[in-house]
Amino acid sequence: MQIEIYRATLKHDTGKINLHVVSLSGEQGVKEQIMTAEKCPESAIVNIKKISK
Repeated sequence: MQIEIYRATLKHDTGKINLHVVSLSGEQGVKEQIMTAEKCPESAIVNIKKISK
């Protein structure tokens, strides 16, 4: 297991927001973390980019 840091862009009614997320379970884990924390649908996630390992 490796700790990876991702930058995610979310779209909402009033604009966009960037989040930094730390994950052990890759890009799918990042999506699940964001959807749980922000209570948003998967379609609100515009982009996910790996920053570092």
